[in-house]
Amino acid sequence: MLLQNAIFSPLSGLFIAVAILLVGLGVNVPIVNAPPSTWLIGLVPLWLVTVIANVVSKQAGEQAASQVFREQYDINRIVNPHLRTVVTQAIAYRERIDKAVSQMASVAMRGRLQDVANQVEEWVGRIYTLARRLDAYRNDSIISADLKSVPQSIQQLQHRMAAEDDVSVKHEIQDTITRREAQLATLNSLDTAMDRAELQLENTLTALGTIYSQVLLLDARDVDSTKTQRLRESIAGQVASLQDIQSSLDEVYEAGSKQYKVSRD
Repeated sequence: MLLQNAIFSPLSGLFIAVAILLVGLGVNVPIVNAPPSTWLIGLVPLWLVTVIANVVSKQAGEQAASQVFREQYDINRIVNPHLRTVVTQAIAYRERIDKAVSQMASVAMRGRLQDVANQVEEWVGRIYTLARRLDAYRNDSIISADLKSVPQSIQQLQHRMAAEDDVSVKHEIQDTITRREAQLATLNSLDTAMDRAELQLENTLTALGTIYSQVLLLDARDVDSTKTQRLRESIAGQVASLQDIQSSLDEVYEAGSKQYKVSRD
């Protein structure tokens, strides 16, 4: 397909048209007054150079675009292996969709589907951002430590209160237990929110794979059909959903951070 696009590029087509025109008109080669067919001998090498240059340029452009995209979404910044795998697969889907669009035979189809490819790029960006947030939360040493220590602290305080005879001390221990329980509730809410966000990443990756399959099944007859519109709407819905998940996760995390400060004071 890459070679086919190069052969039928505008400049290559111009060479072919000129050759047909000159031979068809019977125009002799200047100076040497050679027959018209001699035009072909001179034009063929130039035409081959044009085709090869188009192929090389296209390949270089695709490689450069892929490199820029992968540098923009650097998976090495993600520590969690599972989250890194999700982002890697999302980037791979995006590159395949972009390549499929570029190889569409119809110019009109390529133009319409380029909008879809641009939406997919935004989609992958959302996946990457959410994965980075989840990775940061999962690797937050304070949260990890509190998830283990707070339940133990509550049990210890309850045992201490049961053994305490002084009423005023019992009240102070109960107040501490109440704050610790509130902290634990926030921790559990955050952990639940992160679990939901990871499930959403799994679901959106599956949806991205479905979009890729649908793009491959499109042909020139679908250029003005409702299929491309449904693709756009589906992608827009996924992007919006990821944004909502990210916002909710940030809100829970920020609320948790405030609760930690209160609980530790």
